[in-house]
Amino acid sequence: MDLKPVFAERGRVGRIIALVTVVAAVGAGLGLASAGLTDYALPLAAGVLLVGIAAVDLTLIPVLALPATLIVERVGGILTVSDLILAVAAGVALVMLRGRGAMTLQPMIWVGVTYLAFLVPTLILNPYSANFIEWAHELFLVIGSLIIGFVIGREGRARLALGLYVVICSGIGIAAAIVAVVGFASTGEFQPVYLGDLHKNTVGGMLAVALVVAWARPVWLGWSRRAAYWAVVLCAIGILASQSRQGLVGALIGVIILSLRPRLRGGPRGKLIWLLAIPIVVGVVIEVNQQLSSGNPFNSANQRLVWFAESVQIWQTSPVFGVGLRWWYTSRFGVNFQPPNAEFEMLTSGGIVGLVGFLLMFAVAAWLLSRLDPVYGTVALAVVATRFTQAQFDIYWVSGQASVLWIIAGIAYGVMEREKSLAGSDAALVDPPRIRSRVHSVPGHRIR
Repeated sequence: MDLKPVFAERGRVGRIIALVTVVAAVGAGLGLASAGLTDYALPLAAGVLLVGIAAVDLTLIPVLALPATLIVERVGGILTVSDLILAVAAGVALVMLRGRGAMTLQPMIWVGVTYLAFLVPTLILNPYSANFIEWAHELFLVIGSLIIGFVIGREGRARLALGLYVVICSGIGIAAAIVAVVGFASTGEFQPVYLGDLHKNTVGGMLAVALVVAWARPVWLGWSRRAAYWAVVLCAIGILASQSRQGLVGALIGVIILSLRPRLRGGPRGKLIWLLAIPIVVGVVIEVNQQLSSGNPFNSANQRLVWFAESVQIWQTSPVFGVGLRWWYTSRFGVNFQPPNAEFEMLTSGGIVGLVGFLLMFAVAAWLLSRLDPVYGTVALAVVATRFTQAQFDIYWVSGQASVLWIIAGIAYGVMEREKSLAGSDAALVDPPRIRSRVHSVPGHRIR
């Protein structure tokens, strides 16, 4: 009697029971927390959820880290829920790494380590708590994210993780479009969209990454052309509704890179994006010029110019090593703002040394990804370029948005290592006949 179907059915029933248990545990935890600990209800529920998911399948913890980058709610005013899930997922991923193909990721790890080493002088010269906290934070945002992504890809969870991210972003795109239409119906003009804690530039940044991934549609994800097309459309609508210029330009740069790179196993990419780029760039330039000449000192363009000037003044107080990470959490300078540009943020925080480390990290990472097989490296290269472009017009070190690009880069390496390993296993299955034929060729050996 073949007992395999019986055991398979029992396994399926067991997974269903485990899933129901997880849902019940989350509900109970959320209910208890809401009753007495309202400020910590969400993180406690997230903790219960993680424990339950780990009991079902440990690989799902790293998977959750990618869609969790979309959660911006803060815990205790310091870290976000996405930070907490990232830390837990990084610990799990580190345990699961176990050296299986991990050497493939080593160059990218060294890129992150080098950047963090360039920040050590500012830690020594500016000994305050927020400085050390942010350094540790960036350790997880870069190194931890790479390890998480690698484990996701190597364990065959890339399709699930990226699928969740893109589907949720598509939903955010729909919500942004609805809010924009409702606002137009009541005011007669389209206003920037804010979805709770998600302001317009956060929405634009998230959806830009999702759009680039859907446009790339790497073959190892197994997505249909129609599903990817709808994801691109919904994310594009959401970016337009949010009126996030940096999201729009970032997505444009990512898609242009995809158009320049070969898509092996899937034929050449169309160049229509080059025609679409012209009106997008012209529209952004016109809008920025209108804001600069409006005389309103508080619009986004003029306010950025003020922050840039103040950033230069702060940087000049310590030009080589900077004044410390998260200096805006202190009261040393009479102003409290995080510079809305990656280079100004690094100049003020880590000085020229920190800026060199930051630019070196992106330059070497882009070079490594460009040398990867385009089947794997193209989507990661495009996402890294997308996020770097956004950072020229907005804050870079923002929890989930500073980790999503490195998670996807790690996924590219992990999927490549997985397929290489599977190809090696297939080759091993073919080897025995060849070995047998050599044995049969030994003189004096006869087949019985």
